[in-house]
Amino acid sequence: MANMCYNFVTCVGRTADINKLKQTIQNGIEHSLVHHEASDLGVDLQEAAFFDLCINEHASGTLQFTYETKWTTNLLDLAEVCKMHGVSMVCEYVECSVELYGTAHISPSGEIVNDEVPAEFLELIELNDEDFYVYNGIEYNTQGDIIEEHYAAWKELQPKTEN
Repeated sequence: MANMCYNFVTCVGRTADINKLKQTIQNGIEHSLVHHEASDLGVDLQEAAFFDLCINEHASGTLQFTYETKWTTNLLDLAEVCKMHGVSMVCEYVECSVELYGTAHISPSGEIVNDEVPAEFLELIELNDEDFYVYNGIEYNTQGDIIEEHYAAWKELQPKTEN
């Protein structure tokens, strides 16, 4: 089986649109349980199926869910879901074995702004003999802890490039 990418999604939109999205997710979960195959969110999948889809929280105007994909996140599929339901999403994703970490913001029109943690930052993290991750001489339990605590500041210090 392929390495799994863990996706943590927060959706924001009008309550009616969020409720429709929640129903779509529930239908996808029911389909996967009955047919013993990966569920989807009612879109033509471009990248990967949604495995182990789980709704975590639901409040008026917001929805959080998690799921897994093989090897990488499936931002194009999420963009289609955003367009279909008129919601915006933030997807945090992680696949530790290939060192894929990032956060993508997706607009209701399906525009994706993806901030994947670059290799230049990840190369600054070392694994010591006691299986702790070390960044700037400080030990951490996970790479994710270092990314959460230090990536934004490191990114701000990088020279700006012109597109």
